[in-house]
Order: sequence, then structure tokens, then C-alpha cells
Amino acid sequence: MKLVVMAGAGNTFAVLDARTQVLPEDLPELARRLCAEAWAGKPPTLDGVLVVLAGEEGSACRMVIYNADGSRPEACGNGLRCVAKFAREQGFCDSDRFRIDTDAGVREVELLREGGAVVGATARMGAPRKVERKVALATSKGRKQATLVDMGNPHAVLFVADERRAPVHELGRELEYHPRFPHRTNVEFATLRDGRIHLRVWERGVGETLACGTGACATAVAAVLEARASAPVEIEVLGGRLKVDWDGTGDVILAGPCENLWSGDVSLRENER
Repeated sequence: MKLVVMAGAGNTFAVLDARTQVLPEDLPELARRLCAEAWAGKPPTLDGVLVVLAGEEGSACRMVIYNADGSRPEACGNGLRCVAKFAREQGFCDSDRFRIDTDAGVREVELLREGGAVVGATARMGAPRKVERKVALATSKGRKQATLVDMGNPHAVLFVADERRAPVHELGRELEYHPRFPHRTNVEFATLRDGRIHLRVWERGVGETLACGTGACATAVAAVLEARASAPVEIEVLGGRLKVDWDGTGDVILAGPCENLWSGDVSLRENER
């Protein structure tokens, strides 16, 4: 099975081209195995698997996402930028600006180049579908106030005094499975410092990750609505820096890096435990 390992601001994915090869029927199990097992060339952590399929008319391709636990999230901003780079390099399109189908809808992307090489991309992530402000959530660490933002997938954004000292693992896990979220949620811990937002994210179905594109978008939306920041917003995540722009009503625009880390063949049979 051929794959490419790619990263977007620290989010790391195995990208599988279903257009040119036959993949196993049980894709959730494939994602769990690829993310959990050791194989040659694998980086320390994979956050998920991106399956690339033929797109509808007018789109270069379709992206389907599987988290490390095999669950299927609706949206992934960093993964979308990686697939944009992959699609262009694989010849799925002949322009640096094109569309990709996702479970959250059609998304327009544009590649960013330096010296002719693709180093990043911008993506129109759609408008927030729903926002709920000042939502009180009962937790084992007391009541926490969150802004809930639906970016095609759910987010609970908490502004904290210092994200470096926030109980991300304990509270993130607890809030992911909070009764308020029957389908679970992503959780953001954000602090404004040095003119930008510093962010740590507990991703639904993964745990803490080095970055989360939709989480950055949700945090920027919450910050703008609460007059904590004005767009465009720079967001520092553990794996790098993202930029989010939003006019308060339309599409949220996410910009950031994407890169290839490794490519080759993987035989799952050889890696069975």
C-alpha cells in the first residue's frame, strides 16, 4: 500500500490515494493500525489518515478523514491543506487554486509557494454553522465557561490565563465526553499573549495534538465575537503558526504550512503483532 506522510503545522497524517490503489474495506481499522503500529518511515505520531478519492464535477478530489481511533470527523483544516498540496503534486488539477470535496462541504483552497515550491496553502473553511457564547459547563474542576463553535465539526473554546499551565489532558478528555456533547467535541485552551493567540487543543478521537486547523478557526471566531482580538488573527500552536481571517459573517479563511515527510510502501501483513 502506497502512502505519503504529510504534516500541517504539526498535525501529521498518512495520505492514501484511493484513486490509484484498492484500499482495505475497513478504513477505520486501517486508520487505527497505521496510527498505532510502528513501520519504517513512520514519524513518532500520526494524528489520522486522509483518504483521497475522485471528486464531484468541478472539484479536484474528495477528502475523507479518519482519526487515530478510527472515528470519522467531518472537517480538518490542516489535513485539507495537506491534501491540497498532494492533489496538485499528483496532477489532479492544473492550477494552484481549486476545490476539494469534504464531509463538511466543498472547500476552496489555494497553494502558497516560495521559490516555486509549495510550502503552504489557504483554505476557505466555510462560515461557522452555529455559535453559542458563555456556555457554562460543569466539570470536576469547577464550572468552566466556553464558546461553542461548529466549524463543520464541534469545538468548545476556553480562554484561560495561561495555556501552558492548563490541565489540557485531564479537562480536555473530560469535556470531550461531557454530557453536553452527545457526539463528543474538540476542546481548545487559548491565551492571548504577545499580540497573538497561543493555543493548545484536545482533539476528539486523538488527544492533544500539535495543531488543529478547525480548532484555530473556532478559536479565532470566538476571539473576534468576544472582542478579544481582531481579524486576521495569528495563532501559535505547539507545531507552528497559523493565520485565520474572518469578516464576522462569511467564510473563515485558514492559512498555514504543509509539507511532505515521507513516502513509500507499507505492508500491514508484515507489521501484524
